[in-house]
Amino acid sequence: MDARLYFHLADSIASAQTISDLHSVELLVSATSMHSVERHALERALRLRADALRLGDLVVPKPRVERAD
Repeated sequence: MDARLYFHLADSIASAQTISDLHSVELLVSATSMHSVERHALERALRLRADALRLGDLVVPKPRVERAD
């Protein structure tokens, strides 16, 4: 695979703002012929980005620090 194409796909995964954007990139990854190591790396990045987008929807409250004075 051409390195420019690999990094374009990796950058597209990292910059996906929605699950539908990520799904579009996933379709491109599945349609592209590449070495198995490259495919595994991009699929791992897709899973991590999907998890990050799902977790971004959750609101995690910040812990409050109690002051002693």
